Amino acid sequence: MTPMTKLLSGSAALALMALLACGGGGGGSSAPATATSLGYTDPTSGTYLLKKNAALSTATHLVLDLVGPASTTGTGITATFTADATRVAWANVAAGDPANTFVQNGTAFSLGTGLPILKGKVSGGTLQVTAAQKGTASPVSLNAPLLRVALDLRASQSPGAVSLGADGSKCQMIDGTGAIVAPIAVTVGALAAQ
Repeated sequence: MTPMTKLLSGSAALALMALLACGGGGGGSSAPATATSLGYTDPTSGTYLLKKNAALSTATHLVLDLVGPASTTGTGITATFTADATRVAWANVAAGDPANTFVQNGTAFSLGTGLPILKGKVSGGTLQVTAAQKGTASPVSLNAPLLRVALDLRASQSPGAVSLGADGSKCQMIDGTGAIVAPIAVTVGALAAQ
């Protein structure tokens, strides 16, 4: 093999390797984007609103407060939420909470001493939560966080909208007179993997 033939063969091999490294010359290829955070836009209208708690949230751990209307008093609330379990997971609000708690009391209700009326239960993408004071003698304004819940972003998710909703037929509250008001309309915001 002559030096010129070797040079041309080597150049052809380098050109082929460069073409393969660039993905065939069609503008390159890139791996699909992976979401690194959860974004949430609070609802702008409604009576009971699920709002982001910015102080307690992180990029991949979204804490949401259920807030009621200023004109109403009560002593307890129960709500059912659904989320796409393939993209997000219901989680404890704080890392130090007992395992599988899934709910924290907000700032409105005084749960008293002893065993509190505070319960969260997850089944797939559905979360059922309850927070209530003991007795109905001291109703409070519901225009404050009634309870807190949290979602974690699952690994390797593509960016885009994530379904999140409230089951209106299962959301109830105990009003200032001690009566159960059902159903109540809970409005959620827009959730997205980003």
